[in-house]
Amino acid sequence: MNQVIHSEHVNKCSVLDGGQLLKWVDICACLSAERLAGRPCVTVSVDDLHFECEVNIGQVITLKALVNRTFNTSMEVGVKVICGDLDKATGQKTVCDAFMTFVALDTSGKKIRLPQLLCSSSEQNLCYSLASERRKVRISYSKTLKSLLSNYKLNSLLSPSEKTQDDFFQEIVDGEATRVQSVELVLPSHANHHGNTFGGQIMAWMENVASISAGRLLLGVASLRSVDMVYFRGPSTVGDRVVLNSIVNNVFRDSLEVGVRVEAYRYENGFIGSSRHINSAFFTYDIPSDAHVPEYIPEAMDGERRQREAAARRKMRLDRRYILSKRRQDRLSVTWNDVNAVFLCYGNIQYLQRLAAFNDWQTVSTTDTMLLCIREEDDVLSFKATLKMAEKYKAEKIFEILKDPRKRAKWDPIMISCRLVKKVSDEDSLYHSVMHSKAEASALPNDFVLLVSDRRPSSDNEPYRVAIRSVTLDQIPPTDLCSRTEVACAGFMILQEDGICTEVVYYNETNPKLVSYVTCDVAGLSGLYSHVLGCMQNYFNKRSAELK
Repeated sequence: MNQVIHSEHVNKCSVLDGGQLLKWVDICACLSAERLAGRPCVTVSVDDLHFECEVNIGQVITLKALVNRTFNTSMEVGVKVICGDLDKATGQKTVCDAFMTFVALDTSGKKIRLPQLLCSSSEQNLCYSLASERRKVRISYSKTLKSLLSNYKLNSLLSPSEKTQDDFFQEIVDGEATRVQSVELVLPSHANHHGNTFGGQIMAWMENVASISAGRLLLGVASLRSVDMVYFRGPSTVGDRVVLNSIVNNVFRDSLEVGVRVEAYRYENGFIGSSRHINSAFFTYDIPSDAHVPEYIPEAMDGERRQREAAARRKMRLDRRYILSKRRQDRLSVTWNDVNAVFLCYGNIQYLQRLAAFNDWQTVSTTDTMLLCIREEDDVLSFKATLKMAEKYKAEKIFEILKDPRKRAKWDPIMISCRLVKKVSDEDSLYHSVMHSKAEASALPNDFVLLVSDRRPSSDNEPYRVAIRSVTLDQIPPTDLCSRTEVACAGFMILQEDGICTEVVYYNETNPKLVSYVTCDVAGLSGLYSHVLGCMQNYFNKRSAELK
């Protein structure tokens, strides 16, 4: 979908209205979903949305939607939004990446079973694999929020600059003064073929009242920064009266959160029918650096609870944003806890998949059974070591060996020891491992605190994956006996055909402490990784009978 931004699409600052953008995103995603299903589709949920830049009048935006995966009766659709100037062929910027869940309906309005999605490109394979990880994040969202609220007090959820804001606030405003209510009548133009209101239309109405609440506190136009995860609890239909209530929940140093609750009712036999809760959502708006922001006092009835929950959601937004950041420095020295666990596990698989998806690897050495490649980006060296399997070993049994780093000491000459620290789930565990240093012989060994995430294939011929990244644990502090080292992204891909392992590929995004392991091989001064791959092959061959 392509749209030129005209005057009717923008606010008084000539910036694209957030509600209009949400409506376009939903329409584009719905068109993609209906193309796969061949039937009308309705929005079930929208993942957290973060807007990276503003779109101005006269610019053009492009929305590209793709069904990432089907899950029995639901599907995930990804939408990438970019913007640019009409008179420039280059210089396009990413506005946001949206992930939405849809279901398809039959003629009676019931959900139908969806066909399995077949991937035809490496990009589609990447999206397909990560869709199941995002689904886990959606399912655990409420649980994570409850855990955060039970483990932290409000003051501990704020940064130091937000705990003392006497110089920041200019006056006092009661939260009740930011309350807004709006009633909308659902017309045929707002609904799909079944008469259900478009999810994007609901979100546009929600953003409208949220922006008014934010504007009342800021005494001006508010700029939308992000939308928290949205769940549609039930449908509204043509003829419904949709009631939208919004209020500012909390104010932070550079942003504020507005909560919106949506209900619907209709007239039945001349009387107002019962009200139905459609959904609730939370919108975050930027606070301009030169704004005179009044101190926010929560309204008496339920304000303190909403203020505390808003602080918890802000922490979750920051955790997700930096843990899943593409910048390497943001992915190091991340502390493990129950609140950010789901984001760390998702990010662990995500970055291994992205590293494996690059197609610009440069070959530095090769033999009949082994291949070593490197890739450089932004002064970061990554390498890929491939072992081509000569024997017909079962991929699942190779996976059982490689997913447990404690077994690595049996075949890897670099590994000294490894112990299990915590089993997080059936697919994710924390380990403490110690490895020989590649530096001078007198150097201390390197030790790592690692999150290991293993994933079985969800479709035929998809690879088994074992993702590895470093985390920080308070119970395992650095010691004088080892040199604490971190891994931003590493892991194994076990490629298969009809259950038979064809290749084992090891990836590693190196850091200054680990780069010496690789550069000697690249320069031709040693054959360390060829030796390690050879040791792995020998270990497999010794267990040949049980691996076949």
